[in-house]
Amino acid sequence: MAVRNTEPAAESAESDRRFVEDFLAGSEEAFNRLVLKYQHKAYNAALRVLGNHEDAIEVAQEAFLRVYKNVKKFRWNCSFQTWLYTIVLNLARSRYRKNKRRGQYVKVFLDNPLRYSDGEETTMEIADERLSPERQAERGEVRRQIQAGLDALKPELREIMVLRHVEDLSYEQIAEILKIAEGTVKSRLHRARQELQKLLKGLL
Repeated sequence: MAVRNTEPAAESAESDRRFVEDFLAGSEEAFNRLVLKYQHKAYNAALRVLGNHEDAIEVAQEAFLRVYKNVKKFRWNCSFQTWLYTIVLNLARSRYRKNKRRGQYVKVFLDNPLRYSDGEETTMEIADERLSPERQAERGEVRRQIQAGLDALKPELREIMVLRHVEDLSYEQIAEILKIAEGTVKSRLHRARQELQKLLKGLL
């Protein structure tokens, strides 16, 4: 399950800057605080792109190692969170291509509901109820079919669904991470939703 940061965005960005500045001044504890703050986010983003726990752990660890080595070069032209997600996504893409060459398949995890609209929030999972064994089995099958639909999306569409509907990033943040215009983010999201709806037609 993803652990969401409830700290307001402005305060979160400011605390990140303080942690980075303290780390550059010699505080290893400040870097550890950054890791504790973002390790679940980094892991979950990698997991939903790669679908493999071991790969996701390695990608998250490598991402923080790169932050540790390169934070002196960070110029704050974006938020620390956006910079970290960019590193995670680039590493996950590289691992995804490597796995694909090896014939390993991606399985998207749905431990959390996907928020699927920008207005009223809906879910792509049926409600969590106290169900009979038959209904639980049915619910499990629905979840598996939803996973199959997400697995079938092209990587660039899966990535944007993860960033927007799993990680709750803004259009601006996604544009910075993917190095595309905000209009492209919106159009790609629209296409991803349409593709997923086609794949899940009659299911939801």
